[in-house]
Amino acid sequence: MTQAKGGNITLELDAPQSVDPGQGFEVTAKVHNGGLYINPWEPDRCTGEASGGYMVRVDLEGPMGETRSQGPMCVRVTNVGTGTEEVTKTFSAPESPGEYEVSANAVLPGSGSETGEETAYVVVSGEDTAEPDPDDSDDEDDDSDDNNSPPSWLPGGDSNDDSPAAQFFGVDMGRIKLYGGLLALLLALWALSPYASLAAAGADALGGR
Repeated sequence: MTQAKGGNITLELDAPQSVDPGQGFEVTAKVHNGGLYINPWEPDRCTGEASGGYMVRVDLEGPMGETRSQGPMCVRVTNVGTGTEEVTKTFSAPESPGEYEVSANAVLPGSGSETGEETAYVVVSGEDTAEPDPDDSDDEDDDSDDNNSPPSWLPGGDSNDDSPAAQFFGVDMGRIKLYGGLLALLLALWALSPYASLAAAGADALGGR
């Protein structure tokens, strides 16, 4: 908060934090008079007023350097608290995204005193980021579930539970495939057993020589 007249005059600035490109927005300067007494010979004293005060002009500068001014106006002394005058002006946001400065300055024309610039920063937002489609995320979850599922030949794996065989045996296709594989292995071992016996006999005959 900037000030003048030994702290009797103070300046505040209010501006939005974020606006859209090209959007109109308001900037408000608040001038407070916390003085208790105004000297009759004060060059910035209000004239023709029922109570004392300071004559103040407010200069506002927008994000692209444009200026808006109001006053001089009388910012009066009050018996309780501070006298306050507000100045609100409208500016247009630039079309390019970024952070832009706006400022205000309170000037007392009689003496040339001023508070100095009070600044604020306004962010001009860019294009809105497209929100993800919830359906797409559902599809990804489904794919993830498929990738994490066990092979179809293991029990509990992906199988066609509605197949006639599954309905007949009362088990899923994964178990049927597993049992079928084990049966095929046993049959193969049984078929090879005569050859194993001949090999053993031949080995005994050679050993007996």
